[in-house]
Amino acid sequence: MTDPVSQQMHDRGAKARENLVNALHECGELADAVATFNGDELLEVLDYLDSLRFVMAESGQLLHGVVRGSL
Repeated sequence: MTDPVSQQMHDRGAKARENLVNALHECGELADAVATFNGDELLEVLDYLDSLRFVMAESGQLLHGVVRGSL
């Protein structure tokens, strides 16, 4: 049986990985929008990309810690 701390670490790592993968997919999907949109539409995409950067940074740091076993 897995101890609760290890299970919690595993769960946090799995969620961080899922969030990071989803954000990376969304970034790829937004590439065409950045290439073609102008004005307010482009500003909306750029704002959304900023929010994705935050998710990627936070999830990446958490996943990094879980992989290293420091959390």
